[in-house]
Amino acid sequence: MPSATVSVSSFASSQLRLLAAEQAAETTQTSTLLSTSAPSTLASAGLALTNLIVNTQRTGLGGKTVLELEQDVAIVGKDAGPTEHGIRVGDIVRVGEQPKGGEKKKDKAAMEGKGVEGVVTRVRGRGVEVAISEGKGEEEGLGGRLWV
Repeated sequence: MPSATVSVSSFASSQLRLLAAEQAAETTQTSTLLSTSAPSTLASAGLALTNLIVNTQRTGLGGKTVLELEQDVAIVGKDAGPTEHGIRVGDIVRVGEQPKGGEKKKDKAAMEGKGVEGVVTRVRGRGVEVAISEGKGEEEGLGGRLWV
């Protein structure tokens, strides 16, 4: 049975429309999860990594700053095995300071907008490497425990 012919332009425009709808749905879902769930809840579901520290910082391909983030051994222990999570190479992530348990809701809301966005370049057993935008100096403000 011969298949119906579809023009390339109509196929491409329908694919772009579907991709835009998928991106909007994922953005809405992610922002809902981030605003309603604590980092520890997201980490237990495999959607985040918590208690990270900057192990090394270097310049990568194209002048991007690459942050190597590993779990703090003071929290997870030296002999702890790899953490289960769903973060993969190529994921777009936000690296931000982890809110402390005793902070007020107003302080936690102020922390949500802070942080840097980047792309995961390598996933390791106890951490990830994230390439962030070049030359903005935003990574300098990251201190203490972080989460992705």
